[in-house]
Amino acid sequence: MRVKMKYVPLFIVAALACLVFWYFWGSPPKGQPPLTSLTPNNLDQFKREFNEAADRNRLVLLLSPT
Repeated sequence: MRVKMKYVPLFIVAALACLVFWYFWGSPPKGQPPLTSLTPNNLDQFKREFNEAADRNRLVLLLSPT
């Protein structure tokens, strides 16, 4: 299968956009702790830190691959 040359720049731009998105998605803003995956091993620590921040806004984002 041969790719038409007019689509090559589109593929390059799409790949660069994906890399930029991945870079910024993986790095939290300054002053915020790094993103963490919840596991049974760190759930108690998460609960403790979440409850200690009752005087501030809190957000939990749960993503599932299914």
